Amino acid sequence: MAMDSGGAYSIRGFNYQKAVIAQIAINNFNVDNFYIIVENQEDIVVFFSEKIFHLQVKGQTLSIKSLIKVPKNKHSILYKLLNKEEKVDYYKVVTLDTFIKKDKDHLDKSSCNIFDNCVYDYSEKQKEEFLKCLQQENLFSGDEEKIQNELKKTKIVFSYFNNDLSNAQTYLLGYMVGKGIVVDDNVGITALNELFKQIDLKSEQKASIHNKNVIESKKITQEELKNIFRVCSVISQIPKLRIEILESLVEYELISNKEKKDIEFKFYTLNSKLRDLRKDIFDRISGSDFYIQKLESNGFSFIHSIYQKLSDDFQSDIYAVLIDIVSEKFLERNK
Repeated sequence: MAMDSGGAYSIRGFNYQKAVIAQIAINNFNVDNFYIIVENQEDIVVFFSEKIFHLQVKGQTLSIKSLIKVPKNKHSILYKLLNKEEKVDYYKVVTLDTFIKKDKDHLDKSSCNIFDNCVYDYSEKQKEEFLKCLQQENLFSGDEEKIQNELKKTKIVFSYFNNDLSNAQTYLLGYMVGKGIVVDDNVGITALNELFKQIDLKSEQKASIHNKNVIESKKITQEELKNIFRVCSVISQIPKLRIEILESLVEYELISNKEKKDIEFKFYTLNSKLRDLRKDIFDRISGSDFYIQKLESNGFSFIHSIYQKLSDDFQSDIYAVLIDIVSEKFLERNK
């Protein structure tokens, strides 16, 4: 997974729904058989330990009344949450911690596997209001027993962050630290940007529960999440390793000090101007064993020999890109 860390100082394309998905991903990426399906901006399906969670994410202040409000020619939030063809183990509304106080006071503290806090059950009186609404909307043909069974699976979750970029960013980075994910030197922001990009890509796929290929294309898997966080931590170590490689190449008289300075200058443009060159070089050396286990004298000699196959005379941009690729692959292999 190639990622560009240049200029990644804030979350790009922020919205509240993506921040909620990021929180769920950070909290659960080490759980076996965990993945997320991004159905659209508001609907999320989470698979956790063989349980299916269907979530509606709402980045505005809600109340019991707003959950059961039926707009003209439309359905209530609650109806859309529960009206699913597939089997669902738990239904959740995830929203801001600005729920109307008189309603929040009647909620009962609860728990949930995919969230570590701020999870609540509705009171029996609130469920009675839900039941009346869903019967009027003719959900499950108004079958009271069926509706009540589904209502038992419903909970509401309040996020620690609000619908604001800086607030959510600060919280998510702190959350990552608590989960042992590297965030230093903008690595955390890089990871969040990559995760947000993946969420956008998955949500663009049209949902269809009957099309397995589409479902697969909409998944954010545990493997993908681990790769995002691992590669980002690798990125943070690359600059230091680049310099170590250059200093060793000079020490073993494979390049001159002037050539070293020329290569160092090229490193500043690696994330923009040299992308096409990087792809070309990567393709050309893809069959070479440049996954060097120990960067000792023979390892540096091997790097130089690969470079000599790429160019007959000294070209700092080619050498810079080659060192960058070797650094990345070495760190990935030894992570």
